[in-house]
Amino acid sequence: MPPMNLANRIKLRISELGLTQESVANRAGISQGMVYKLISGNAKSTSKLVELASALECDLEWLATGKTQAREQAAQYETSAKLTVKQLKQQLANQPPNIQKAIALEIMESLIDGKPG
Repeated sequence: MPPMNLANRIKLRISELGLTQESVANRAGISQGMVYKLISGNAKSTSKLVELASALECDLEWLATGKTQAREQAAQYETSAKLTVKQLKQQLANQPPNIQKAIALEIMESLIDGKPG
């Protein structure tokens, strides 16, 4: 595993969020070229670090230093959960309507009973 320097932390969040360099640039109010310089390691810092952390939906301290805070761990869990829900929705959409209904009913019943699956 490569060392978690700024470039690698930015790349990690881009990958986790499924973003492009251009979308990160737009979110952070910086140029796509600057995003490229940061992830390539050609730029070691930016005056727009606060905006970049916001664009990457991560903790500023983690982005700047690599120190993980509890809220960063929660954000990572939330991102993972969102991906799982998205994946489940995609899989469900590929099923015939009668199967979709049966799965939905089973989920609702398990929620009412308080017992998973």
